[in-house]
Amino acid sequence: MPMTQGAKGDRDFIQVQASGIHGTGVFAKRLIPKGTRVVEYQGRRRPKAQLLEEAVRGERKLTYVLNLDADTAIDGAEQGNDARFVNHSCEPNCEVYIFDEIPYLYAMQDIPAGTELTFDYKLQSVHSHRLSRSLCREFFPCHCGAPTCRGTLVAPMKKRRRSARPTPTQSSPAAGLMRPSPPLEQP
Repeated sequence: MPMTQGAKGDRDFIQVQASGIHGTGVFAKRLIPKGTRVVEYQGRRRPKAQLLEEAVRGERKLTYVLNLDADTAIDGAEQGNDARFVNHSCEPNCEVYIFDEIPYLYAMQDIPAGTELTFDYKLQSVHSHRLSRSLCREFFPCHCGAPTCRGTLVAPMKKRRRSARPTPTQSSPAAGLMRPSPPLEQP
């Protein structure tokens, strides 16, 4: 299968080859300095609802899909470039930034030549349902091999902050509008 480069090229930073993490991966052809915009994530823009309906009917897999916003995803399997082969890692060396609705992978650190490029997929539930940790590992296993691997592609659960019990003033809708009474003047 021929590999494509982005319309503006990959700036000669990357190459696609077999990955030790999973299937095919993207590797640095040369040193990529920290902060470098490495490659645009290209593909056909699709409504998420439509993609999910197709997946439920068994018409497609959601392998190369990158979330763009609440309603739209980019399907790298259609009109995509080499960025679709960047694998997940729990200790990534790249991250995705979106500018003017265009996602780019940026280097989070200096990436030596020959190193596989990765980013944290941070998968989330479509309907805000939480899967147990064991189901996350079963359905969306991670094979990154990082020392801090969480065992799944699913985003870590946000830790709930415990706060002190609210006082009546704190829990009142007008709490921010209340001011203490001025002290009585003493003669």
